[in-house]
Amino acid sequence: MKNITLVSTFFCLWLSSQLSPVLQDYLAYAFILTFGVLHGANDITLIHSLSKGKKPIRVLLLVYLGAMGLVAFFFLLSKGLALLFFILISAYHFGEQHFNKQFTGRTRWKAPLFMSYGFLILFMIFNIKLDKIIVVITDLTGLVLTASVFRIVLVVALLVFLMLSIVLFKKRILNINPLRELLYLTVLTVVFATSSLIWGFAIYFILWHSLPSMKDQLGYLYGEATKKSFVRFLRTSFLYWFLSIAGLALLYWLLKDSVHYFVTVLLYVLAAITFPHVIVMSKVESLETDPKTNIGR
Repeated sequence: MKNITLVSTFFCLWLSSQLSPVLQDYLAYAFILTFGVLHGANDITLIHSLSKGKKPIRVLLLVYLGAMGLVAFFFLLSKGLALLFFILISAYHFGEQHFNKQFTGRTRWKAPLFMSYGFLILFMIFNIKLDKIIVVITDLTGLVLTASVFRIVLVVALLVFLMLSIVLFKKRILNINPLRELLYLTVLTVVFATSSLIWGFAIYFILWHSLPSMKDQLGYLYGEATKKSFVRFLRTSFLYWFLSIAGLALLYWLLKDSVHYFVTVLLYVLAAITFPHVIVMSKVESLETDPKTNIGR
């Protein structure tokens, strides 16, 4: 999977040199609104499967929508704290997706490794596209952050990630190839530096996170990732994907006079979707690596 991801990433890098920043952004939005949103659109089916079918779909849908509504209310209550929460849970989710299957045993340092890796990825983007990120955060929350805040977080995340990954690797708890991981980070750095803000994020979010996550979901729900199982995935997730896109359109219409950038509205929607999605996928990931199950083996 990672070889395909690398090849696809280099192709997107080539596209970056062929497309203007405006076209890169349009393509990025298209990918995020299709594959990006789609990878979290099957959560209700996953929850239904995790509950062994004991709870009706309509009840699960109400609970799921309630969780999304809670996040939306949190944004209205305190946009700064809500953004911080969104970054925290997104960072954990990115790290869990990337490293969870590479652990060979139990350790209390899983969550800190996940979090440090996710922060490293996000703040690589933030620091490379610092001027635009500051504008987006100001538009979203009204807060004006200094460049030093982003640099300090990046350095701390890098140091913690390196320390934890080296220690866990030496203890043979984390089964990784250090040189390969360094290559991945180098490639992503080049991606973020040579692409527009949204296009660089989309390359990571779709190729490095969403598609591998969809592969995990197919494996959990249908036993394997095939064309047939992907079609079944599309059938069960289409309605929820459509509702998410409709919600995004409605939110943009409601907020179009109070925000200056579409990415701001997109962050609202992604934040609302991310919280319940992370909880669902954490359960799926734990089952896939549980030696008592055959999932993902």
